[in-house]
Amino acid sequence: MLYRSIAARLSFGAFVVALAIALTASFGTRLGLWNYETGFRVLLPAVCIGLVAVLAGATWLIAALRHNNSEGWRWGFAGLLGSLVLVFIPLDAARRAWVAPPIHDISTDVEYAPQFVALLPLRKGAVNGPEYDGPKKVVLDGKIATVAELQKKAYPDIYAHPQLGVTVAKQFWHAFAVAKRMGWTIVAFDPKTGRIEATDTTLWFGFTDDIAIRVRAAGSMGARIDIRSKSRIGTSDYGRNAHRVRRFLKAL
Repeated sequence: MLYRSIAARLSFGAFVVALAIALTASFGTRLGLWNYETGFRVLLPAVCIGLVAVLAGATWLIAALRHNNSEGWRWGFAGLLGSLVLVFIPLDAARRAWVAPPIHDISTDVEYAPQFVALLPLRKGAVNGPEYDGPKKVVLDGKIATVAELQKKAYPDIYAHPQLGVTVAKQFWHAFAVAKRMGWTIVAFDPKTGRIEATDTTLWFGFTDDIAIRVRAAGSMGARIDIRSKSRIGTSDYGRNAHRVRRFLKAL
């Protein structure tokens, strides 16, 4: 039937337009043509048009299954699948932003967090300062709490796990290897002080977060690894830094 072909082509066409807008929002932000807030505003029409592509693709799929006719399947399948992926990414980010606390500095040690040293010149001009935000007070749901308190409440699983019977040197190079496997850019490392500093940049909008890893002795026969991850811009990190720290701890 004609409307199946129209729905399939509409789905694909809307997906292509939405993708073009999304790429414009992404690369415009990464190239410094505008700030990330403008990039998000540019992205909004892409999400709306992407939803049109999803609806048109779903209409084609339902009609194709009902009539056992795959007419226009190339357009319909590509449009539906592509738009689902395209729409899922920003909507999932919006969901995480809604549930995540308004913090952007995560550390396994909230009392003596690892400090940035080599990263300080790279953070020059960043909206968020290099100092640890743990004692900083923020308001959430009408209540005042420190960043450290909000982290413990939202991410109770993030804390250091000292390893007994392992030398500091061995744990240092193990942590270094894990950081490399994560795809992070190693900025500096010093085995003598047990310090590793790195950056991690997101794919879509090019947000750069900074990472400090500290390896030190734990007791007389053990080692402890602490990691801290902080965003350079933004109030809430959508849980991105906590996710990064969890991945690192799990890989250890």
